[in-house]
Amino acid sequence: MAAKLLFLLLSICCLPLTSYAADTVPAVHKIGLVRLEKVFESYERTKSSSAQLEALSNTKQAQREKLVTEIRGMRDELALLNDESRMERQKGIEDKLKDLAQFDQEVKTTISKKREASLKEILDEIEQVVTEYSKQRGFDLILSDRAVLYTIDPLDVTGDIVAILNQRYAAKKKS
Repeated sequence: MAAKLLFLLLSICCLPLTSYAADTVPAVHKIGLVRLEKVFESYERTKSSSAQLEALSNTKQAQREKLVTEIRGMRDELALLNDESRMERQKGIEDKLKDLAQFDQEVKTTISKKREASLKEILDEIEQVVTEYSKQRGFDLILSDRAVLYTIDPLDVTGDIVAILNQRYAAKKKS
């Protein structure tokens, strides 16, 4: 009798704990997967940014070619000059070579900074869209494919993310 009474008391005391645990832990988590490389490559802003950087690089390359042509012309003239003029011209060539090296370094730094800034902006935008998408669709967790070894296709939300990003980018371009 005492054992039954003890069991009944323990059951009554533990009942609130089990109902609390059931209320706080959802039975099923909604999980999704994003293939970041595919999102990045399929995003129109990434393509546009790459094209802008390529255009800048081509412009700077044309400017560089002008400097190189100028230096070559100065070197060709060396043979025709007397010793005194040759020394002055050689000094001018050395100055131009220093200018060329400085130009190359500045271009490399500028393009690198622009590429990094663009990459950061794009990745921040992707993260923002994934966060909004997750909240709107009730996801508990969205994983990057880089952190997952295996998944099934129904978990992949990459296409949805790319569509949202491209739709927003198109709207920004129009305004």
